[in-house]
Amino acid sequence: KEGTAITGPAVGDWKTVRTLTGLPGKVQSLRFSRDSKQLIASSGVTGLAGKASLWSVEDGKLVREFEGHRDTVYDAELSPDGKLVATCSYDRRAIVWNAQTGEQLRVLEGHTGAIYDVAFSPDGAVIATASADDTCKLWLAATGERLDTLIQPLKECYAVAFSPDGRQVLSGGA
Repeated sequence: KEGTAITGPAVGDWKTVRTLTGLPGKVQSLRFSRDSKQLIASSGVTGLAGKASLWSVEDGKLVREFEGHRDTVYDAELSPDGKLVATCSYDRRAIVWNAQTGEQLRVLEGHTGAIYDVAFSPDGAVIATASADDTCKLWLAATGERLDTLIQPLKECYAVAFSPDGRQVLSGGA
């Protein structure tokens, strides 16, 4: 229900800076924006709803919430330019949001299992999703068009990432 930010110069010298409250259920992911000025958290209550919460790192104030999933939100990511947010959930959907207004822009549908991870390519043009349906999918961020389905894994995919140059997609799972 709450997350704690800690900071310190060396092991053993960590101190609590602030505690973020109002997050439903378990916190599933925490991600800093590229410039480290914002933090996005995903959370939710199984079978009820989930949300992503965007926070100001400087003062700890809640900037915006992104609600629209029907189950726990497992991951939330800011695009490299900070204009979009992508969320994914146990409800088998990924949603793309306008980061400034909170408006839901598009829903990425096509997975047949929970979506555990989402990632933006370094240029922000492509979104990758990792799912319990044993696939990773690639989507065009601007339109939501599915570009490809990667079916190499033998079991669930729990993590997905792009290489720094954006030319490779990495996934991990069961």
